[in-house]
Amino acid sequence: MIDIHSHIIFGVDDGAKTIDESISLIKIEIENGVTDIICTPHYRKGMFEAQSNLIEENFNKLVEEIKKLNLPINLYLGREIYYNEKVLDKIKNKQLYSLNNSNKYLIEYSYTSNTEIDEHVYNFSRFGYQMVIAHIERYEYITSLDYVYELKELGALIQVNASTICGKNGHKQYKKVMNYIRNGLVDFVASDIHFSRINYMKDAYNIIKKKCGIEIAEKLFNSNAKILIK
Repeated sequence: MIDIHSHIIFGVDDGAKTIDESISLIKIEIENGVTDIICTPHYRKGMFEAQSNLIEENFNKLVEEIKKLNLPINLYLGREIYYNEKVLDKIKNKQLYSLNNSNKYLIEYSYTSNTEIDEHVYNFSRFGYQMVIAHIERYEYITSLDYVYELKELGALIQVNASTICGKNGHKQYKKVMNYIRNGLVDFVASDIHFSRINYMKDAYNIIKKKCGIEIAEKLFNSNAKILIK
């Protein structure tokens, strides 16, 4: 499996605090069947603003430690970006990481404040970027299946959390996610793992395999994400 959304780089956000915590999270990813991880530390103005040099320094230390321990995992760099009106300018000025140097950016929104995501997806595409909407099931104001279809038609890719598929974020979010998956609207399932959270990737894969078939499970947990790591 390929995990495109994780907070395992130590000392840069609310994920792992130490390199030992990072290694612990990585070992759990491996136990869940994950072979490749895109590390996506938060960027949120006024809250998570770790500079690129610190992120790259800690990322490289983590890669070296993985080599020393001979762990069977590949790490790539990205960022989870909380949307504000300056984000697109920062992306155009190469101030924020895409997912593994692709044209795709993992974008997070407020869970409760209604936002014109469709307009933002369109603006991204105008400049040759593609938005991956992080854990779309969390946004309370997205209640219409037609709106998610519209986002997809405008060029958005959709990511949901493994924990939601396992029912750990409430029945309402679970129903939304399964509805999106059954209608072919989801592109990626990811862990969104922090040190304080449980990794549900393997459990979620087995649920989707049982309910939707192995072909869909493989697309959501593996093959779709290969475009981001090749």
